[in-house]
Amino acid sequence: MDDFFNPRQKKIISSAITGLALITLAALVLFLFRSIVLFLNNFSSVFLPLVTAGILSLLLRPVYQWIQERWKLSPKIALVAIFAMLLIPFLMLLGIFGGLLVEQVNALFTSLPESLDRMQLWMKEHAPAIQAAMDQVGGIDQLKAWAADQSGAILGLAAGGAKGLVQTLGIIGDLFSWAVMPVYLVFLLLAPPIKFDRLEEFFPFLKGEQRGDIVFLVGQFVDIVVVFFRGQLVIAFAQGVMMAVGFSVCGLSYGFILGLLFGMLNLVPYLGNLVGLSITIPLAWFQPEGGFMLVVGVLIVIAITQLVEGYFLTPRIMGKSTGLHPMAVIFAIFFWGKAMNGILGMILAIPLTAFLVVLWRLAKQKYLPMMDPDPPASE
Repeated sequence: MDDFFNPRQKKIISSAITGLALITLAALVLFLFRSIVLFLNNFSSVFLPLVTAGILSLLLRPVYQWIQERWKLSPKIALVAIFAMLLIPFLMLLGIFGGLLVEQVNALFTSLPESLDRMQLWMKEHAPAIQAAMDQVGGIDQLKAWAADQSGAILGLAAGGAKGLVQTLGIIGDLFSWAVMPVYLVFLLLAPPIKFDRLEEFFPFLKGEQRGDIVFLVGQFVDIVVVFFRGQLVIAFAQGVMMAVGFSVCGLSYGFILGLLFGMLNLVPYLGNLVGLSITIPLAWFQPEGGFMLVVGVLIVIAITQLVEGYFLTPRIMGKSTGLHPMAVIFAIFFWGKAMNGILGMILAIPLTAFLVVLWRLAKQKYLPMMDPDPPASE
């Protein structure tokens, strides 16, 4: 067969076969990715608590092991200590600010229909085209009905005591299946820690070097998840406190609860700021004592919070742990949020993207040069 083709034709055929193999491999990867995404979309309410418990177990395991070694406690007693460390501060904050939170949440949902009416009236006078489009969609009417339902639920929680609490917890359980999350966390913490040096045993069908690469990638992904979420929790909490205090000082209605909410949404980078801008600016403009100066005050609070986060919190807490450009972070959040059709993708966007960057660097360094059909001659 060598007599039928000259060296140039052989090179072309080799390149074509290599290209076809790459296309086939890419198609298989895309098909596998699409299948995984569809599976996660259909069962996201089941996987989200498990993923949350897995991330919490990675964050809490060093503390859990330190408690065992420092005080010579059994695993179950150390587990009780961990849950006490989590619950006691939460219950203290709830006892201090719980009444204020319930009051502001209820007031927010109660007054939302009135605020939407004022917004509709303003748009009829100043932006009739936008108002006509929104009337066709019916979004504001649906938002009013939803706010009325939420207000009734909050009132039931505040006035109904245990019955209202049971109803609210039932709704949360039905929607997110969070009731099993603590159970997952218990089992994950009690399970033996992952020993990366033994992961190679699960891939006996691969060569030794390839097994080592898989162990390296798994270790990198775990490190990225731990560093990212550990730092992002601290940053989100700090942003929530700053915005809650700032909005309250400005005089924004329900500013305390909104600031805490937007801060916690910053667990997904920039999400809390984007949602905060879209909600607080109309609220500051349309609330009874609102106007231009209140909008300016809200913008100043968000800007100061963002500056503190960008120039102080993130560099000191996160450093360059992910190695991603801010524009790449924003793109990754929207891409994975759309790909996984919800909050699960947005939460995992940064770790997944950072992992793919590590994977690409490893592949480019160790495997892609091997695919060159005509490598340069060695000197």
